[in-house]
Amino acid sequence: MQNMLLNAEKRKGLGKRAVASLRAEGKVPGVLQEHGKESLSIFVEGREILKAFAGAGKSQAIDLTLGATKKLVLIKEIQFVNLKPEVEHVVFQALKADEPVDAEVPVRIVGEVPAEASRLVLLHTLEALEVRALPKDLPEVLEVSAEKLVDVDDKVLISDIKLPAGVELVELLAVADDEEKREEFLSQPIAIVKEASVVESDEGTELEEGASESDAVEDEKGGDADQGGATEVANPDDKKS
Repeated sequence: MQNMLLNAEKRKGLGKRAVASLRAEGKVPGVLQEHGKESLSIFVEGREILKAFAGAGKSQAIDLTLGATKKLVLIKEIQFVNLKPEVEHVVFQALKADEPVDAEVPVRIVGEVPAEASRLVLLHTLEALEVRALPKDLPEVLEVSAEKLVDVDDKVLISDIKLPAGVELVELLAVADDEEKREEFLSQPIAIVKEASVVESDEGTELEEGASESDAVEDEKGGDADQGGATEVANPDDKKS
């Protein structure tokens, strides 16, 4: 698979006024991080970063052209404007082709789900896992078969994932010498079969009488709902949805 291509330019102004000016022109401020070097302030075209993220996500390498140089990069962090398909800020991580890199890869259930023929539903409990691999070996997705999902409470686990060659799970590497923690991690469910009525009753959070939904969100965040800006989950067109 050929890497996505993306052009970037160095940023001259770093203040709020300069950033606002860039965004008004449809450009997105960003940062390029490279091990052993100072972070570099850059910008990319808004439409181009949307296209690159749609194709590469946070797990596939991108060929970033910066002036006369070319860098192999991953999208490390991306922030979207609330409820809009517009990128507000992006952070790239520079890679070396011969060095392993950690990346977040989506998990996908593949094949027909037998339980759905019985009007049961699939509750997804895990959307992505962090893997370590050479840039060329990074998978687009981690796949697990749906054939075991037949009756209520049937599930697929992390242990059911067949990793591609050269790909390791970061969490397993961290607990390599602890068999109990390895087993605990591998036994985590990716998806579970449930009755539709159970899933529907679990959706949303019950609010106290007189409390608004925004109040509940702020309480969950410890009153810091305005800190940190919007993340990729705020974007309705995010490929991870």
